[in-house]
Amino acid sequence: MARNRMFFSLGRANSARRTDEEYDWSDGTEFDGLDLDEADAGEGDWDVERWQQRDGEPLPDAMLVPPASPLHVLAAIKRFRPYMHGLYGRLVLGIILQLVDLLANVVTIALFAYIVDNVLVTGDLHALVKPMLAWVGVTALGALSSYFGDVITGVVAERMVTRVRDDLYERTQQLAPHVRRKYPSGDLIARHSGDVESTEHLVSSAVVDASLAIISVIVYATAALLAQWELALIAFALAPVLALVSRWFGIVLKRVSRRERIANGKISAMVAEGVDNSLAIQADNQGPADRRRVRAQSLEWMRARITEIKAGELYSQAVGLVELLVMLGVLVIGAWMISTDRTTLGGLIALTGYLGQLYPQIQALGGLAVSITTATASGERVAQVLDEPIAIADDDIDTDPTSPLPVPEPLPVHTTGGVPVVFDQVDFTYPDSGTRVFDDFSLDIGAGEFVSLMGPSGTGKTTVTHLLLRFYDPDSGQVRIDGTDLSTQRLQDVRSHITLLPQRIAMYRGTIADNITFSCPEASREEIIAAAKAADAHDFIVSLPDGYDTQLRDAGANLSGGQRQRIALARAFLRDTPVLILDEPTTGLDAATTERVLEPMLRLARSRTTILITHDAELAAQASRVVEMVPTTGGVR
Repeated sequence: MARNRMFFSLGRANSARRTDEEYDWSDGTEFDGLDLDEADAGEGDWDVERWQQRDGEPLPDAMLVPPASPLHVLAAIKRFRPYMHGLYGRLVLGIILQLVDLLANVVTIALFAYIVDNVLVTGDLHALVKPMLAWVGVTALGALSSYFGDVITGVVAERMVTRVRDDLYERTQQLAPHVRRKYPSGDLIARHSGDVESTEHLVSSAVVDASLAIISVIVYATAALLAQWELALIAFALAPVLALVSRWFGIVLKRVSRRERIANGKISAMVAEGVDNSLAIQADNQGPADRRRVRAQSLEWMRARITEIKAGELYSQAVGLVELLVMLGVLVIGAWMISTDRTTLGGLIALTGYLGQLYPQIQALGGLAVSITTATASGERVAQVLDEPIAIADDDIDTDPTSPLPVPEPLPVHTTGGVPVVFDQVDFTYPDSGTRVFDDFSLDIGAGEFVSLMGPSGTGKTTVTHLLLRFYDPDSGQVRIDGTDLSTQRLQDVRSHITLLPQRIAMYRGTIADNITFSCPEASREEIIAAAKAADAHDFIVSLPDGYDTQLRDAGANLSGGQRQRIALARAFLRDTPVLILDEPTTGLDAATTERVLEPMLRLARSRTTILITHDAELAAQASRVVEMVPTTGGVR
């Protein structure tokens, strides 16, 4: 909190900004076809489509993100309040320390008024020593309290942010595939960053700001009344006006902030998509078109931000103007009261000092209402993902030994050679689709059998993977591993028996060794090397400058497709589960690379129960049995 601010500041420092010359926009000229004066005109209703048509070709729509359900402020606060569990005690301590700083500020204003009346007016310099020493001591106490109060409340806020982000990330990772597809990756990143930080304001920072502002208003109003009650009552007439202004601007800014957060999520999603596909965009000569598409979405975000800035700045300036007029009135009347001996110069200075602190607190209360309503827009987006259903949860499994229901037997520890996998009269329909994928689908795979699944898209090949990994449970029927119904097992137990090599190889930040041990972090260096040799990856790894300690850049961008595939194979050899799923394992590999990868892959596949999903007839023929999936009925041939 600012201290020793005796007088109401009539001026405001201009914020640092780039000059018009740096951008060359000062004359209202167009930037790649966009008239910035037009874009800035009105209340943010400038039409992107009109600009699109200028360029001669319509642009595709921005990727769609499902709208969040609106939340009222109180509902949003209630929704996120559990994340403050155990932190409110520290928050109260932080507030108390900052209140000490507030009282210190009140005392310093009173000390200055005393010095004016008893030293400056009388000329008695001997009376200056004690108030000056008191001033220094009180200021030091306030500064110390303010420091620790700010640190404590800041730590609480960051802990709350971490909790929400952790929960949001966990929820995102648990989303069923059909739900995850609704959210572009860039939009989810925006929700994990800016939206989470804004949401914190609802239940942490807002509590501190509101408490301090309310108490500050009471304290400074009381001090002003004690200093000069007639003038204080005149000044207090401002409060209802500020409340009305704040309420109106809060409604406007919530609507605008919701637009801004949605637009921010869209632009993040489009940028992430463009970065991931940058090589393909360049190769297809679609750079200019992609840039126009992203720019159009950027303009949508810009319009929302401009409207938000205008409304916020208009609110600030309107309040500042009313404050100025009231303060000038107080000074004029105060000067008359001094001339008629109704008050002293020190009393008037104390009053203006208290009012100079009171008005910003009243404005802060109004701004708090505005900021809370705008933070609610971010809270809506975070809550939307947190409230998405999870298709399968371990809570559905009853493992309580005291329960009257029988506790399911865990999956047995796997043995060498694989285990049988059975789909027994399975019916299944994805929750977001009315089309049945499996209707009385049955498939029996023996222990150690290598089976390939073929068939056109939509016949359920990927659904086999989803059901085996318990992303979903069947509507009816059973999926069994080694005779055990998977729907009775915990997710961790089920997935510890299965290794998936997806079509898009997953590479993670860290070294090559870290990536090989991703699912077996306790593996020794000898086990890592043995797995790499089994996958025919050891030779190329040791040829790298740092060998197994080579850092992977950007999801393995410094490796070839075949090298990434062999690291994934080494990961599978190390994990050594009884069931292996290969999902289009040679997609995107040339003939020479495929031949190099195929030998260790087939060796791995033939050592356990393996399901190969492929459209490649030659690769499918490597399996001991080929299963052709039939459309709609979910049958097999």
